[in-house]
Amino acid sequence: MKKSIVMGKHKTNREKKLLIDEEKNLVIEQALHFSKKRFKKFDEIIVQLFEKEDLSAFFSDNRIRKIHTCFNNSSGKNSLSLRGLLKDVFIYLNKNSELISDEVYIHAVFNMVQFRAHWRKDLFLWRARSKQPANQVKELVDYLFCLYRVPEFLFKAFYEQNNKLYILWLIHLGCGRKVKEMSNIPIPFTQKAGHYFLQAPADLSIAEALRWGQVRGMGGSVQLAQRVVYSWIGTKPYGDENFWEAFLQLLVRSGMFNYDKLTEVIDYVREAKREDVNYNLKGRTLQSLVRQSDIWHNRFSGLKANQFWRPCGIDGYKIEKKDHVVVLEELTESKRLIEEGKKMRHCVGSYAFYCAKGKSAIFSLRKYSSEILLETMATIEVNLSLKRVVQAKAKMNKQVSDEARKYLDAWANKQELTVSPYL
Repeated sequence: MKKSIVMGKHKTNREKKLLIDEEKNLVIEQALHFSKKRFKKFDEIIVQLFEKEDLSAFFSDNRIRKIHTCFNNSSGKNSLSLRGLLKDVFIYLNKNSELISDEVYIHAVFNMVQFRAHWRKDLFLWRARSKQPANQVKELVDYLFCLYRVPEFLFKAFYEQNNKLYILWLIHLGCGRKVKEMSNIPIPFTQKAGHYFLQAPADLSIAEALRWGQVRGMGGSVQLAQRVVYSWIGTKPYGDENFWEAFLQLLVRSGMFNYDKLTEVIDYVREAKREDVNYNLKGRTLQSLVRQSDIWHNRFSGLKANQFWRPCGIDGYKIEKKDHVVVLEELTESKRLIEEGKKMRHCVGSYAFYCAKGKSAIFSLRKYSSEILLETMATIEVNLSLKRVVQAKAKMNKQVSDEARKYLDAWANKQELTVSPYL
């Protein structure tokens, strides 16, 4: 009797397993069929999304997910006509360009359609010259919006998720209007600053180009402008701009100084302003700020309380050599930052606040042999909002070795991080 019950259970389990296997095979078969269809006739997928068919099972394809989002975000009085135009634009560009090949380019197209009232030509007569989608974005933006040449960096406006102001600036300049007359410029901006803004390097973001124009317009050197735009000031949230203008003027007036100290001084002044909203620069010199910055950074070496924070989500790495191992690891407590600072004789201990707030992440590049630490090769700071390596220091704030830089570049490339050119 017990034997028959056991056999019955086995039979039921086998039947359940067969049913599950059949369901899995059906899902796989449908996915394969859809996969073949979507890559051969993606315009049909666009139509299905337009008609609000549920294709959420295939959102692993970022194009499908993004087009679905674009249709859903087409709201307002003319939402029906906008959705219809989007559908036609997506289908046309899918056939005649590479602009539907990835979600970032689809988003750029969506932004172009959002500003369709400013189109100067018929999009459906446009033909791509380049085969590269990033270049095609520039070509199409220039075709639709520009009578006059605009700075290279401004084309990045169409990749913005939320900030439509930059697109209005491109349209404004593309019509031949004056840079000083751009709407809602968030920082004090002179005509001279506008002149240098238009000449900012193409690889800068639009926010960085604003700072470039500001520093150069004050009379700051190219080297100072470069250092400022790659610091926290280059992309900081806008606020207290009169204060930061005074700080930049102080830098410009002081002439040449050790630019490697600039990041430390900015960190000090930034924290002083955070702790005291009435903090100002009246009567201060750059030399006094450097001294105060050194004192402020050094006091962290004596702190006893330990503070912890979560890992930032960027992986470190481990490379095994014949006689040693190179490890890049994140430091996630203030005690370890202070120990790193003491060992390397620099001020990384002062970065606990920014790490705890999720603004920065600190990594240590180390060399081990038989689990014995041979050398700390570099301390590395990553700006998490920019996904950029903004600092890398060897002992006593010296430049990292060629060997350490090789490991740093390989890691940054793998993690899709940019690297500041002034490390």
